[in-house]
Amino acid sequence: MPARTVVCWNGSEAAEAALAWALRRFRASGAAIAIVDVVEYALYLGDSAALDRARSQEQDRLDARTGELDGSDPGAVVSAELLVGDPLELLTARADGETLLVVGTRHRIGPRVRYGWSLGSRLATAAAGAVAVVPVEEDEAAAERQGVVVGVDGSETGRRALAFAAAEAEKLGASLTIVHCWVAPLAEQPLVVPDDEFVTSQESERREMLDDHERTVRDAHPGLAVHSVLLRQNPISGLRLESEHAAMLVVGSRGLTGWKRTWLGSVSHGLILDLAAPTIVVGDGTVVPAARARVTLGA
Repeated sequence: MPARTVVCWNGSEAAEAALAWALRRFRASGAAIAIVDVVEYALYLGDSAALDRARSQEQDRLDARTGELDGSDPGAVVSAELLVGDPLELLTARADGETLLVVGTRHRIGPRVRYGWSLGSRLATAAAGAVAVVPVEEDEAAAERQGVVVGVDGSETGRRALAFAAAEAEKLGASLTIVHCWVAPLAEQPLVVPDDEFVTSQESERREMLDDHERTVRDAHPGLAVHSVLLRQNPISGLRLESEHAAMLVVGSRGLTGWKRTWLGSVSHGLILDLAAPTIVVGDGTVVPAARARVTLGA
């Protein structure tokens, strides 16, 4: 579990969804929250008086909200900071390897591509650490969510996400579901029919990989309730299905940069565009706990 939790807050409905999720996590695990509120400097270019008024009003609003939280959830908020500048730049700078950055996202209407450049999507793209993107939903529905789901693919990226998810599940007292989705090679080619024996061998290899991941988690976290799911399905649709009622979905980021990371159509980006659950994207710089070495008994 990350050493710090930073919630992006500005009083909006989406920001309140992010804060509510972080508070539920605090109540379950004791993970305290630092709130960061950003006044976007670009909105007030050339009008320093308007910027000063906006900063003063936002500070008052932030102070009032933290005061409420001190009463409802004592100890939950350890700091609240108001910054002025570019939100993406300032928040990305705080998303280091030991920080979970939490951002909310509003209800989505219309083509999903419109949300490719939302703050949550851009932070998940740019941050080196872990970023949680939390959808707005009714309080009762959010409170009923249970368990941690993680997507793995056998790569180092997947193993990093798995270690992160296992640590979160253990700290939260939640179950862990490890999901691997796959499709047969050339399955999308209508004129190509893969050999049954080849497909069976592919499935067996993937099952072995998934079983190995499950054993690794059980060795590192003996008291954790864990099971695995192998789906012959597109990863985005499969993970959305498995995480529909989860408290969180964890996926890894491939560590690409710039426009490539935004436009390659990665699984993590696809899931952020169509959230089924609060989703944590584990960046390539995220510090995760090392799995306990397995004990081999001698003869």
